Parts: sequence; C-alpha cells; structure tokens
Amino acid sequence: MKRSTGFVLLSGVLLGVPVAWTAEKKEAAITMDQLPPAVKTTIEKESAGAKVDEIEKETEAGKTFYEVEIVKNGRESYLHVAENGKVLKRESAAQERKAEGAEKPAHHDY
Repeated sequence: MKRSTGFVLLSGVLLGVPVAWTAEKKEAAITMDQLPPAVKTTIEKESAGAKVDEIEKETEAGKTFYEVEIVKNGRESYLHVAENGKVLKRESAAQERKAEGAEKPAHHDY
C-alpha cells in the first residue's frame, strides 16, 4: 500500500511517533496463487513442514521483493525473496521487530 509522505509525517509529528515510511515504500498482502512461479517454488522449498502465515509484495527504492512470514514449531521467521526466486534475506521474528522499530527504513542491496 503506497503511503503519503506528507500525511505520515504530519501524523508522526502530531503523535510524537518516529516516522519510518516514505513515499518510496509500497506493500500489499497477497496469496500463494498470486506469486510468480519462481517465488512460489522458493517459498514452498523454504517453508517445507511449516505454515506460511503471511505474504506481502513490497517495493522499496524501486526494487520489488516478497516478504514471507513462516511459522514452524511455534517460531516465526521471515524470508525476503526476489522476483526471480532468489532468497535475499532470512531473519528471525526478533530481527524483524527490531527492523520495523528502526527510525530509518532498512537499506537493502537488492
């Protein structure tokens, strides 16, 4: 979902909340059926024996990738997959929370 920088900045200032979203970041929840074949194959392989809880298509700085929440044995982990199916990043739930709480958007080399 594309966010309006002005509205978010104003809301953040009024609420005293650090602002980490910019107009360059977009996210949308999607299903396995909506994934490109290479991404779907990678997610199925990486999540073998686990539950795929949530998938988001994200665009940051003009680069699109898919963030997947996987739950296995009660533990959450996250996977970033490029449109070509390459795994870009794996992280634990703790790492994901830390990244989401950062004041600056995460910089990725993809």
